[in-house]
Formats: sequence, C-alpha cells, structure tokens
Amino acid sequence: MSKKWYEALDQEDVIFLHQLAQADFKLSDETGMSYFVLKKRMQKLKLALSQKTPGDSDFKSYLDFLVEQRILPQSIAKVLYQKHLEGLD
Repeated sequence: MSKKWYEALDQEDVIFLHQLAQADFKLSDETGMSYFVLKKRMQKLKLALSQKTPGDSDFKSYLDFLVEQRILPQSIAKVLYQKHLEGLD
C-alpha cells in the first residue's frame, strides 16, 4: 500500500499547513513569519509532499536528497531530472 501524502508530514509541517489554511494561503503578516522563513517552510513542505512514491526512480530520490541537504539548487535538480526522463524515452 502506498504512503498517503499527509503521512509524509511531521507535526511542524501540519501546524504550518494549518496556519496557511487559516490565512487563506496568502503569504502575509497574518502568519507572523518573514518572507524568508515562509519560503523555507514552503520548500520543506513541498519536499515532504513530493517524497518518493511507487514508480519514482532512485535518481530522483538522490536529487531530492541533494536539494534537501542544500548541495544542489532545486532549479538545477529539476533540469537534471527532466533530462534524465528524456533520456529514458
């Protein structure tokens, strides 16, 4: 059985998602966080929700790990993965 999307979230992610929902997903002063904190939290949440699902390649998992560890920028990881997929066709 595959992992449900919400099972990838830790308690901090759930609280953050609740705060965003309460603010109608508007990134504003209502959250009490700076833009940079909000951006980092959104990236963490996005990464948690995009974790490995059945059919994902090990290469994608490795790229996700590199992005999470701040070794590789997410924009470059996306390009590398897209090129990888094109190479599989």
